[in-house]
Amino acid sequence: MRSAILTLVLALAEAAFEDDQEIQVSMNKVWPYSNPTETYEYYDFPFCHPKVVMPHFMTLGQVLRGDRLVNSLYPMHMKRQVPRTVICSRPVSEMDILKFKSAIDQNYMFELFVGELPIDRPFGVKSSMGVEDNDSPERYFLVNYLDFIIGYNEREVVSANVTQELNLEHLVDITEWKEGMEIQFSYSVHWTPLPHIPPSMALELQLKSTMPHGHSNMDIHWLAIINSFVLMLLILSLFLLIIIRVVRSDLSRYLQIPDEELNAVEEETGWKLLHADVFRAPKHRLFFCSAVGAGAQLTSMMFMVVLVGCIGAYYQRGAVASAAVISYMVTALLGGFVSANLYQKLGGEKWAWNIFITALSFMGPAFLIWSFLNTVAIFYGSTAAFPFPTILLMFAMWACVTFPLTVLGGIIGRHRSIKQAQAEGSPFPCKTNKLAREIPACRWYQSPVTQMFASGFLPFSAIYIELHYIFNSVWGPRIYFLYGILLLAFTMLLLVAGTVTVLFTYFHLNAEDHRWWWRAFGSGTAVSVFFYLYCIYFFLQTGMTGFLQCSFFFLYSLLAAHGIALMLGCVAFYCTYFFVIYIYSRIKAE
Repeated sequence: MRSAILTLVLALAEAAFEDDQEIQVSMNKVWPYSNPTETYEYYDFPFCHPKVVMPHFMTLGQVLRGDRLVNSLYPMHMKRQVPRTVICSRPVSEMDILKFKSAIDQNYMFELFVGELPIDRPFGVKSSMGVEDNDSPERYFLVNYLDFIIGYNEREVVSANVTQELNLEHLVDITEWKEGMEIQFSYSVHWTPLPHIPPSMALELQLKSTMPHGHSNMDIHWLAIINSFVLMLLILSLFLLIIIRVVRSDLSRYLQIPDEELNAVEEETGWKLLHADVFRAPKHRLFFCSAVGAGAQLTSMMFMVVLVGCIGAYYQRGAVASAAVISYMVTALLGGFVSANLYQKLGGEKWAWNIFITALSFMGPAFLIWSFLNTVAIFYGSTAAFPFPTILLMFAMWACVTFPLTVLGGIIGRHRSIKQAQAEGSPFPCKTNKLAREIPACRWYQSPVTQMFASGFLPFSAIYIELHYIFNSVWGPRIYFLYGILLLAFTMLLLVAGTVTVLFTYFHLNAEDHRWWWRAFGSGTAVSVFFYLYCIYFFLQTGMTGFLQCSFFFLYSLLAAHGIALMLGCVAFYCTYFFVIYIYSRIKAE
């Protein structure tokens, strides 16, 4: 099933070529190796370029990741061998040479596409060979000869490589500029049959062959999964002990324990004393319900993105971004439903404001961060800045799809809650007194700070190993393929976060403090604090420099932490919510 779907998806991107039919070669972007977000157009540098630079078709995801595909000067035809051919001889100024040398100092890379197959290569190299004096500057060499080696399987292009091993014939010395200096750019094409590579696997193999190191060491991934699984078992064991303790009165008749003996060993607990306060609506319930609804939307979006990745549909560049945008739009219905349904149960009256704030709970901060970063990218002339048509498209998708679906889901959720209240009465098993119960002073280990630390550290410890590979994909040259592993890690993260929050809520209620709503949500959000601390640690291990790259890294990491806070806050709250309803539905409040 997986291979059939993968074949269908990749077949859409593959094209069959007749002999001597032209194959499109597209130039894309350039970037410093250590700053993958700091991308620029290929022709911003003094390379040879066509008389008319024409953009090629790109998906929404490609535009969002900074791709800018344009035509090239490298004509290529199916199975036509091309010896070394000069495509242009470009005069260069002293400023052009300085620009190339600065790019080589920063390890600039460029990307081109042969059909749908991407190729990344460096601008050039520095070398101290031939320099007799140690005080003499290093020599700079620019790649000016691209030797294409193209593999084919019948009428399909299944492999593409360029100048795999650099030697002097591929380079030109640009250490010193001279008056009237010209650089010749040339290319050649060699075709080789590769019948063992099926066309449906061409893009996947191309990406994996160009990815440094890859994910060959699967033992680390499975070690992380086993670590998470053991941690989850320990926490679930504590959770089950508490459940058994709560319902042991129900179990007594099956175990045939006399009630007198049961009462003799039972210790007095404080949570039963809160039956008249435990379902008291939290403060700022409008914002609370909006955050829960936004978290439900993001959680369902993440599951959709990861599940689609499990079938191997993300080999096209920008496919993950496209899937995330579409998933976020269609899950807006769930976000509005969850938020409005809960808000109505808590007796909220400003339901219209509740739906509006739900729609902005994630997109509001996202818009502010994007606006600042897009302005920075425009100032730097980077392709990381969204084109104006893309900005209009994104705004139209939110205004015409996401927001209306949020409103529709909110209306459905509110009316469903009203109908349930009319048919069944109160949604909670216990009535709430008008006057709130006095809350006793808590000990240090019952404080919110202690709970936040434990409920943040334990779930984070279940995923931090996998985060390393995800960060290397988002902020580095690697492509992430292990979505099955990611699905397991994400599921365990949710389970650990939910069960840890339930455990601490139980201890919290035993301390006779009924304010569990925001604390349960906050326990889930505590993971985002550890996530952002890990972002800082990861940044210190990289060579990222410059205001553009640093601002993109820290602000988008902050947005990701905000999304994680909403997701895990929602999951932790609902685990606690059902647990509290369960235990209080089994006592008879007098």
